[in-house]
Amino acid sequence: MTYPIEKQLLAINQQPLRKSLCIIAHESGNPNNVGANSLANEIAYMKRNAHQAFVSHWVGGGGKIIQLAKVGLVQWGAGPYANPYAYAQVELARTNNLATFNKDYAAYVWLLRQLAIEAGLPVTLNTGYNLAEPGIKTHSWISKHIGGTTHVDPDGYLASWGISMAQFKQDIETPTLTNCYLLHLVVRGDTLWSLARKNQVSVTDLKRWNSLSSDLILIGQILKVKAL
Repeated sequence: MTYPIEKQLLAINQQPLRKSLCIIAHESGNPNNVGANSLANEIAYMKRNAHQAFVSHWVGGGGKIIQLAKVGLVQWGAGPYANPYAYAQVELARTNNLATFNKDYAAYVWLLRQLAIEAGLPVTLNTGYNLAEPGIKTHSWISKHIGGTTHVDPDGYLASWGISMAQFKQDIETPTLTNCYLLHLVVRGDTLWSLARKNQVSVTDLKRWNSLSSDLILIGQILKVKAL
C-alpha cells in the first residue's frame, strides 16, 4: 500500500545538511490535541511557529501525510546535534480514536520506511549508539545517544496504544507491513472467539499475536486482532 503525500511547503530557508545519516521519528507530545482536527491543528501551529521549530512531514487524521519542508535539508525538530544529519523528520499527531490510530500508525511506519529507502539509508530502527550507524532513529534515541534535546517521543504515545518499541522496531524493519496490526479495545461481551470471527482470523492467531496463555481477556485491554 502507498499513501499520497500532500505538500504544504513552508516559505523558509533550509540550510544544507552536513551529511544524510538518519530519519527521525517524533510524535506531537500534545495530550490536549487529540480530536478529529488534531492534525490540522498541529499543522497550523507549526506554520505559525516555523521560526522556532519545524519538521518535514506530519502524519495523522486517519492516515494522512502532509509535507511541510524539503527533505535532504536541515529541519529544526531534534536539537542542534542531530538536525544537521537528518534527511527527514516525521511527526505523528495524537488521537483518542482507536480506528484513527490504526490508520495513522500504518501510514507512519510506511512513511519512515519510504524516506529511509529514498535517502539510501538502512531501514533499521535505533541501531548502534551514535550516527555512525545510520538509519531510522526515534527522538528518544537522539536524546539518549546524541544529546542537544531531552524529548522521549514517540515511545510513550505508541505504548499507550499497545505498541512497544520492540514491536515498532519489527514493524519498521520488516519488508512489508505484515507485522502491523489492527488494534481493538476490549469491551464488555468481547471474547477471543467473537473477535476471531469478526476479523476472520483464528483464536490461535489472536493468542499468538498478543502473547496470551489462556482465553481470558479483560475490558480495556488493547489487542492485536488482524495483521495489516
